Amino acid sequence: MMKIVRRSIDARVHREPDVFLSHSSRDKEFVRRLSEDLTFCEIDPWLDEWEIQAGDSLFDRIGDALEKSRYTAIVLGDHFSDSDWARIELKQALAKERRKGAVHALPIICGNSSIPAFLEDKVFIDFRTDYHAALSRLAAHLHGIERIRIEDAIRFCRPKDLGGTIECLRDVGIEPYIVLGEADFNEIIATGHVLKMGDKVRFDPEAVCASDVSPRIRRLMRKLIDEVWR
Repeated sequence: MMKIVRRSIDARVHREPDVFLSHSSRDKEFVRRLSEDLTFCEIDPWLDEWEIQAGDSLFDRIGDALEKSRYTAIVLGDHFSDSDWARIELKQALAKERRKGAVHALPIICGNSSIPAFLEDKVFIDFRTDYHAALSRLAAHLHGIERIRIEDAIRFCRPKDLGGTIECLRDVGIEPYIVLGEADFNEIIATGHVLKMGDKVRFDPEAVCASDVSPRIRRLMRKLIDEVWR
C-alpha cells in the first residue's frame, strides 16, 4: 500500500509534514535510517536533504517546515550539542510548543550527546538499546496512539526489525501505507502492477521489483519484501 507526498516547489508551500527531524549533520546516518523507516510506518518526515533545493534560503525553508510540521523530533545524537543549526531549531520548536500550549518537541536519544537543561523534564524515546521498540513508540505517538496500547503491543510482538514495528502498529489498529514522493509513486504506477488507484494504491512489490524500474525503486521493493511483508 502506498501514499503520495508531493515535494514540488508549489506543494512544499502547503504541505504539513508529520515530523521535522532536527539533528546535527554529523548524526546524519542515523537520521537517514530513521526517516526512511518512518515512511514505511505511514509517517511523512521532513529531512533537510530530501526537501531543500538549490537556491533555497536555508532559514526560510527550515523555519517554514518547523512551523508547518505537527511535531519536531529533537535527535540527540553524539554531535547534537556541537550543531548551531540544531540548537536554533530546538529553540524554535520549544517556542512553538509554548505558543500552542501543546506538546510539539519530541526528544529522542540515539547517542551520547548531553541533554539540554530545558529538555531534562521531558520524557525521551530511547533508540540506544532497542531501535525497533523505540521506532514503534515514535510511530505510534505520531499516529496518536495511547502509550498503554503501544507498550502492550511491544510486549506482545517484541519487534526486532521493521516488520516487527509494522506488526506493532497493526496490533493497535494502524495498517500503515508506505509514504513516497511523487516521482517514486508515479514510477511504481507506471509498471501497471497496482490494484487500486488514487492518492493511495495497493501494489504487488514482487511484480514491481521484477519490472523495468530504477535501482532505487527496486531497493524499496526489496525492503518491503524482506523486512515488512516477510
